[in-house]
Amino acid sequence: MKFRTECIPQRSDLTLDPSRPAVMLGSCFASNMAGKMRECLWPVFSGAGTLYNPLSIAAIVELLVLSDNPHEELEASLFESEGYVHSWLFDSHFSRLSASECLAAIDEARQEMRRALEDAQVMIVTFGTAWCYYLQERERYVVANCHKMPQSLFSRRRVSAGEIADVWTDLCARLRKLYPDLRIMFTVSPVRHLKDGFEGNARSKATLLLAVEEICERVGDAIYFPAYEIVTDDLRDYRFYASDLVHPSEEAVEYIWEKFRGSFVDEAGERMLREGNKEYRRRQHRPIKKQG
Repeated sequence: MKFRTECIPQRSDLTLDPSRPAVMLGSCFASNMAGKMRECLWPVFSGAGTLYNPLSIAAIVELLVLSDNPHEELEASLFESEGYVHSWLFDSHFSRLSASECLAAIDEARQEMRRALEDAQVMIVTFGTAWCYYLQERERYVVANCHKMPQSLFSRRRVSAGEIADVWTDLCARLRKLYPDLRIMFTVSPVRHLKDGFEGNARSKATLLLAVEEICERVGDAIYFPAYEIVTDDLRDYRFYASDLVHPSEEAVEYIWEKFRGSFVDEAGERMLREGNKEYRRRQHRPIKKQG
């Protein structure tokens, strides 16, 4: 007798080499997966910060990868609040005491991302929400993070699946010209955005799922990994969420990681990951120094 439906990973036509970099962009779930990779010494770039909506993630790709001179647009994104300089296009990871320091931190991430893409097999993009915040004073200017500024500064709108697909279809084509061997993998974050309400979160996730389906239909070699479905349809229990009942638990992240490896890593890659994890744990070990 079966008491749950299990997601059985399907072998992808893409076999990932753990010695080659992976580029991770998107929500905090992307950071969780990047952490699992680093624990196996898989080189990974995830230094663009936490980005939730598809349009903000696309803007980061545009500025950090595709634009030859993004300085003017980046400078125009800066503002000061409570003694720090922030960017509307990034999260607080890049906030600094001065504009020059903020821009320098962004430029460092830009250089790191470009270096990673030179040899990367895959860019993994995780969409978190279809709800976007726009600056009232700048028409159709999407912000990546509100930085705890007053809500009166923003208008809020859920973008459509078609809008998302249009932006990312174009972006994928331009990335392909620069990096012919790069594959784009999309996931939808299982993190629940309950500030949008139950209905708002459900419709948002549905929009993202439809958008990714359309992107993958338009971009023949784009890939979808069902992280969202693994949590909501396979695990589907609150014991697989953290204490906030919003984020997946460590056990859930580990389970998704196993499913990911089952889809994209072969036996040779698994051996590399096991050896990498052993070496990682050795590096983390700190022998106790005897006193006296």
